[in-house]
Formats: sequence, C-alpha cells, structure tokens
Amino acid sequence: MRIIICDDERRICAILAEKVGKLCPDAEIITYTSGKELLESDKLPDILLLDIKMPGIDGMAVAKILRDRDWRKILIFITGEEGQVFNSFDLRTFHFLVKPVADEKLEEVLENAIKELERMKCLTDRIEKCIDIQSGAAHIRINLLELIYAEVYNRKTIIHTKTKDIEYYGQLSALEKIVGKEFYRIHRSYLVNMKYIERYDKANLILVNGDTVPIARRGYEGFLKAYMEYSRTALNLWVD
Repeated sequence: MRIIICDDERRICAILAEKVGKLCPDAEIITYTSGKELLESDKLPDILLLDIKMPGIDGMAVAKILRDRDWRKILIFITGEEGQVFNSFDLRTFHFLVKPVADEKLEEVLENAIKELERMKCLTDRIEKCIDIQSGAAHIRINLLELIYAEVYNRKTIIHTKTKDIEYYGQLSALEKIVGKEFYRIHRSYLVNMKYIERYDKANLILVNGDTVPIARRGYEGFLKAYMEYSRTALNLWVD
C-alpha cells in the first residue's frame, strides 16, 4: 500500500508522515510539497492526503487532474477552512481532515480508508477476474463469477459453471493458486466457489446447482473456518 502526503508546508508533511508511518507501518509513504511535483511523479497512491490551499496548482485542481487520468483510489483532503468541503463533491472525496489534524481523527480516517481499499479490491476481483484455459483446440475465457466448482476426474480437470461443464488437462492445484479467496479446496479432488454453497454438513456440501461435493476426512474444521471468514467478508461488502 502506498500513501502519499502532499502539502506545501514541509513541517506538516514531516509531522503527518511520522504519524501515518506509526499507524501504517507496512505502507510506503511518500511526501510532496507541491501539486506540480505530485502530478509529475510516476507513482500513484492508494491513499492520498492532499492539502487544498497550495501555491501554483491547488489541491482541488490536482485532484481533478488525477481523476481525469482515471485514478480511482482514496482521496482525503487536508484543509484549514471547513467551507471548502462543499466544493469537492464531484471529486469523489473520501474524507476531509481539518488542520490541525487530531491524532484520533487521523487514525479513524485511515482505518476506514484501508477498509474501503479492501472493499474496492474485493469488488474489482469479483467483477473482473477471469481465467483462460485450453480445452481441446479451443481457448476459453471463464469469468470466475460463473465458476461453481472444479473437480479432477480421469486425469482431467472439469470446470462446472452456471451454463456448462468444461474439461481440460491441467492441475487443480494450479487453478487453486489463481482463483482467489472465495474458493476452497474442500477435498484433494474438488475446489469449490463458496458463493455457491447452498447447505452443508460434516460430510458433504450441497451446491446451488444440486451437485454434492464430499468434504475430505478431517477437513470439516478447516472448511468451517474458511467459510465463516468468507461469509463475514461477503456481508461487509454488501453492508458497507
């Protein structure tokens, strides 16, 4: 995660960088003291703390240019004048921090910003992630939203989607590495999209298409933990 702080006052940049570094120790933190410097950089932030009132290109203009460049991440304005809040609704502003920035408020806003980043990433993965496989002479693209489960049978992997079944030569373990956290290896021969589980007991999963998938012996507790975590994540996506 990259957090950029842009404020024309070097002292404020340094103070914020130190505080943000303590709150987000794993983040890459970069500071700029002008909008021009930020716009000329080839590094885009996941979270941008941007002063509004700066000489040259002000924060509003910088944010508009970034949005016009299709930058879609978290924008947090820093301002000394609360009245400026109303000038930025069309810039998809996540939050405002009023100078002097209180430590508690900074922590709260950053915590919420990180949650929003995670939500955005999950939504992007759900909407856009596809896999390409070769089945016979055909090259097929499969949207993971459509993939219900995959199984190994007679040395082939069979992918079961909402509309069709596709066979190809490939390892289930290779597929498991690329599909994401919504999928769980319930058995050495089965990989299941947890979105499509209708019900389960200690022996089997029943999927929405009516198929039954066995749970590996001694695998129930691991599945239950993964499924509970998936359910919490899915709930947060819709509630947030």
